[in-house]
Amino acid sequence: MLFIPQPTPTVTPLPTSTLSAAEATDVACPKVEYTVQDNDTLSGISLNYGVSIASLKSYNGRVSDIVQSGEVIVIPLCERASTPGPSPTPTPPPPYPAPSLLLPPDGASFKLADTTVTLQWASVGTLRSNEAYAVIVEDVTEGQGRKLLEYVTDTKFIVPSSFRLNDTVPHIYRWWVLTMRQTGTDDDGNPIWESAGLTSIERVFSWSGAGAGAPAAATPTP
Repeated sequence: MLFIPQPTPTVTPLPTSTLSAAEATDVACPKVEYTVQDNDTLSGISLNYGVSIASLKSYNGRVSDIVQSGEVIVIPLCERASTPGPSPTPTPPPPYPAPSLLLPPDGASFKLADTTVTLQWASVGTLRSNEAYAVIVEDVTEGQGRKLLEYVTDTKFIVPSSFRLNDTVPHIYRWWVLTMRQTGTDDDGNPIWESAGLTSIERVFSWSGAGAGAPAAATPTP
């Protein structure tokens, strides 16, 4: 009698999960997360990272170009356009809006009793370390033509007492504000500034120093 052995059953391997071509491509794509800052736009973010707006919208499931401060945007670095030479430096943010002037009201009058003249305006957003507000104050009284230019990071500025002349003629001052960005320094080490936004409207105030508006001295009786 001839015995024929039964074949040894072959163990079927368990199925393994495999990624689709699209999923594998997405996994292989390096990404970073960017938190939207004040005054950011989708086009500005696109320029900063060299990734097209279409790619940003696709990876983030967006249909609109509008971004909100604090929102997190995924940046697919594999979608960056190839550029020869050194990596491009981030571009500055879009121009800031014109500062809204708050105080003093247009046409305000100050006298010697007012020890300070404070100019105030609304913030245009969080300024970067190389940005500041340029405050321009001009004495437009006939024959004066004096102008004061200061760079500040606060949203207020006290007009120096040295700029407020204490003479008998009331002075009219015009002032306005705009955002500036330092782009470097000159040969003498002085900062080089360029405009980073729109200019505010202009306002005026008057200043009457010592003797202004005072009554004439009485004529002594013989």
